[in-house]
Amino acid sequence: MSDYYEVLGVDRGVSADELKKAYRKLAVKYHPDKNPGSKEAEEKFKELSHAYEVLSDPAKRDRYDRFGEAAFQSGSSGGFGFHDPADIFREVFGGAFGGMFDGMFNFGSRRSHAARRGDDLQYPITLDFLEAVKGTTKEIKVRKYDLCSSCSGTGAAPGTGKTSCSRCGGSGQISRTAGFFSVATTCDMCGGRGEVIKTPCSVCSGEGRQQVTRKITVTIPPGVDTGIRLRVSGEGDPGVNGGPPGDLYVVMRVREHKYFSRRDQDLLYAADVPFSKLVLGGDIEVPGIDGEVTVAIPAGTESGHIFRVRGKGIKRLDGRGTGDQLVKVNVVIPSNLNARQKQLLEDFEESMGAKSSVKKKNIVSKVKEIFS
Repeated sequence: MSDYYEVLGVDRGVSADELKKAYRKLAVKYHPDKNPGSKEAEEKFKELSHAYEVLSDPAKRDRYDRFGEAAFQSGSSGGFGFHDPADIFREVFGGAFGGMFDGMFNFGSRRSHAARRGDDLQYPITLDFLEAVKGTTKEIKVRKYDLCSSCSGTGAAPGTGKTSCSRCGGSGQISRTAGFFSVATTCDMCGGRGEVIKTPCSVCSGEGRQQVTRKITVTIPPGVDTGIRLRVSGEGDPGVNGGPPGDLYVVMRVREHKYFSRRDQDLLYAADVPFSKLVLGGDIEVPGIDGEVTVAIPAGTESGHIFRVRGKGIKRLDGRGTGDQLVKVNVVIPSNLNARQKQLLEDFEESMGAKSSVKKKNIVSKVKEIFS
């Protein structure tokens, strides 16, 4: 895995402006149009664009800083859920150079007809606490677009086709020159497609796509938490002009548990322990993620003490180890004692040198004083 900060040659505390400057400098250097035929430059350009897309988005950057690339991957598939690198490049530079920039990098002739990746989709899912920390598999129903079953995505009625737009000559754009600047605008007749449909498909009304409900099985890795997004590759909206489909991002929301809570990768649990166990010491069994966990209580332990059980917490999303289970022990004060129990406590109190006036106090108060 590459470090996105190293890819762009910046420090982790870099500002948004400095980040953009670094990207601009390197993206121009490695742009495929400036390095024709160089596969290495093309891959470097993609890597730069991927890194910039994450670090320029505050939410994505925060997630990356916490979890690395694992925050943008599903449990069973690697890879990226990013936009087309050329679109990112155009977005960063386009506002500054306008139509001249498109001509300089040969974007004007490609924008209309090039295959374009489909839109990404987002789907919220709610998990129980233990499902999130242990991992699970869920089947979800997603309402999305798919290629039209009648026209196979062409938008034209079966047996017909598309014709070149007469207004833009098939380029998808209309260029206007003003002084030294060339401004290209999307053709209003064909909508930038360069082609028009004379006989639209009756099923999709010429859109080339229709809404469907798709059942999708999602593998959720151990350790997810509220706000984590998992990418399901290729389950977004279909691409344009034969482009690949977008991705589906499943957004986690985790319910609270009755007994457990978490702090990053540590599992928290509060155990009620008899005061005699805290005084005399011994082992206690508490619930854990994968079954009972044994905690050794030393003699003389105070109520509120927290024990750490190594390696019994929550797995990290990036696979780099497991957290711990933290067990807080709380003393249990008995409210109903029989005569023998009361006598034993009184004898114990006398052996500790307690004053006679203290003996007359309520037995519950005495227990609280002794074991608080």
